[in-house]
Amino acid sequence: MKISDQYNKKSEVVLYHGDCLDLLKKIPDNSVMLVVTSPPYNLGKEYEKWKPMKDYLKELEAVIAECVRILHPKGSICWQVGNYVQRSEVFPLDILLYSEFKK
Repeated sequence: MKISDQYNKKSEVVLYHGDCLDLLKKIPDNSVMLVVTSPPYNLGKEYEKWKPMKDYLKELEAVIAECVRILHPKGSICWQVGNYVQRSEVFPLDILLYSEFKK
């Protein structure tokens, strides 16, 4: 199996470490059969920078738009999300992103 760390149409798998928008913008329209992702939940963990919810959702909307653009008409997106918690209030991210996926 050919695994690449950058987009390469000859690779069977791309494992990219970095800003996903940089990678997504290099991929042709309608060319990917499966997108699997687990974006940061905006919890302020060491590998992510906390953002206000409005900014966080806007950033994810850009990623979703690019994932949809590259997705083959018969392809699938597996978008792993969890909950965002602020001051003991739970915000289910799948519900907050539903309208973007529905578009």
